Amino acid sequence: MAYQEITLTINNQGIHETKIFQGIKIYSHCQKSANNQTKISQRIYQTPKHNYVYYQRTDVNWNYWSDPHKYDSAFAPEDIDNQIIFKVVPQLAQLQTYLSTALIQKLQQKVDQGTLIEKLDI
Repeated sequence: MAYQEITLTINNQGIHETKIFQGIKIYSHCQKSANNQTKISQRIYQTPKHNYVYYQRTDVNWNYWSDPHKYDSAFAPEDIDNQIIFKVVPQLAQLQTYLSTALIQKLQQKVDQGTLIEKLDI
């Protein structure tokens, strides 16, 4: 596997921190919140020491707020809570708080089988 340098920005009580580590992205998903006002991005990285980094970030869904029919004069981007979760765990199962059991099992199976990266000679 070819690990790359990963750089993630964390906001800890208003203090911007940067986390840099070697890893491979094994999962990435972005979805809208229930009210469509924000979007939630989730990523999982595997490190050379076989730990897993879970990164979740909540951002303003600008597509929602740019719709003139949904205009809210009280909207201020800074009012949206940009929640960021940065967690390092030794096992994928420890991420059940954030991900479904079925997804974790599927990722674990791919990790165990070594099928996360497939080198093609095409």
